Amino acid sequence: MRKPGALAFGKVYCFGPTFRAEKSKTRRHLTEFWMVEPEVAYIDLDGDMKLAEEFVSYIVGRVLERRSPELKTLERDTTRLERAPRRRIRVSATTKRSSGSRKKAPR
Repeated sequence: MRKPGALAFGKVYCFGPTFRAEKSKTRRHLTEFWMVEPEVAYIDLDGDMKLAEEFVSYIVGRVLERRSPELKTLERDTTRLERAPRRRIRVSATTKRSSGSRKKAPR
């Protein structure tokens, strides 16, 4: 239903719970989480990246604005989140940056 909606309205967002198929009991792998999926008609890669950047920046800003007491209670350091705007990093730059680390990426 999202694709026809995107063609009709331009931008459509789907917000709801998502469930992981594989079993995992670690703190880093939630079995359920909430996700927002935008569906946009007639957009190029740069436009898609711009939309994603603006979307994430807006959500982070609202969380910091409305939920900072809870983040402080959880002893979360939000200083890196408070900086804006963020810059894009090319895949080649991240590869160079991570190649100097001791850990090798899984293949």
